[in-house]
Amino acid sequence: MRYAQVTQLPAPNITLKGGTLREECLQFALVHAKQFDGLLRFLDELSDLSRFRTLEISLQSCLLNHLADLIKLFSGSKPEKLLDDVSNYFSSLTTDQVLKSEERSSLRSSCWKGLNQCLDEASLDSLEYIKNIERCMEVLFSLLPLPQAPVIVQVNQLDSVEWSEAVRCLAKARPGWLLDFLHVSHPDSVTRDVQFVEVLKKIQAKAKLVRIGSIPLTELGKSKSYLLNSEPLGTWGVLLEVVATLQHVEGSVKRQWLVDAIEISCVSSYPSTALQFIGLLSGSCCKYMPLIADRSYVLNDIPVTLTSLLSDPNWEVVAESCTYLLSSTERIYSWATKLSSKSGDNRSPSSEGIDESEKGMAQILLLVMHHACVCLKHYLPLEKQLRLANMVVHYVR
Repeated sequence: MRYAQVTQLPAPNITLKGGTLREECLQFALVHAKQFDGLLRFLDELSDLSRFRTLEISLQSCLLNHLADLIKLFSGSKPEKLLDDVSNYFSSLTTDQVLKSEERSSLRSSCWKGLNQCLDEASLDSLEYIKNIERCMEVLFSLLPLPQAPVIVQVNQLDSVEWSEAVRCLAKARPGWLLDFLHVSHPDSVTRDVQFVEVLKKIQAKAKLVRIGSIPLTELGKSKSYLLNSEPLGTWGVLLEVVATLQHVEGSVKRQWLVDAIEISCVSSYPSTALQFIGLLSGSCCKYMPLIADRSYVLNDIPVTLTSLLSDPNWEVVAESCTYLLSSTERIYSWATKLSSKSGDNRSPSSEGIDESEKGMAQILLLVMHHACVCLKHYLPLEKQLRLANMVVHYVR
């Protein structure tokens, strides 16, 4: 007896995992909820804050991504309550020990995407609705990760994704509200507290928004003195962001930023911040490109980068600021000399107005600044060259 040959069928390729299948069902409900009251009640239940908290991360992310679609399904006070619930939810996540930081960042990124779509579809006459969106954006902005250097962000891509989504959303906000929100005040003293961190994030956001053409460069310039007179701890990533933005502006603007930074270093309580910026900007504008992975490289390379930059005919006008560079060096020289003096009291306030936290940088700053002035001494008048020659600076070989 001959039997028919049976070909073995391959096992079905099941690619939809449980979580993905539930997300597909959720998206199906969002599309068809207007036609089926049962689906609408289902989404109404899921969007309730107490129920929303119990959902798995992927479903929370899905609902946040489709926040605009969800809001369009409801009427009355429900959309406003929904946005308020979103704000309250993310505020509570700051103390949530259950979710990992990566999961919280991913959820915030999804919410920025959802709010972005809300702004796209908001009509001009729905001002109250837009204000609710903006209040939600303020909460999310307060939860953005601290400004970091790109070399760190490459390790943690979630921070980069979250910032990217935030900037895209902020770019679509009302211009008046956006500028008011990102306004940076100038307190008498800059301390490392919550307010200082928020200011750094606002300056970083300004730099990113200027780079994509959402706000004018002058808005970033308003934060210049604040940034360059801030304590160095925490400012490195923001300095890099600002310098990256300045790469796309006219040469005259770059030169003015460099001149202003040199002048600010003469009076700043934290001269190392202004000098780091000078090193970054000089290195990025001249042919010599220093490594920016380590701020100490940027500082140590200032004599090379600044000298190379000023040798460019387009930058010769900045050479007039070498007198300010010498003034800054003399200030640091006097301060460092007092610190190293055995008879000096290191605990007493600095007569030069330099913060005590800068003491650890005193010798490095002095060596770098003195070396830079020596390299650029031909730009100085004879009298100032003599003052430079009278400085006794010991270089460590």
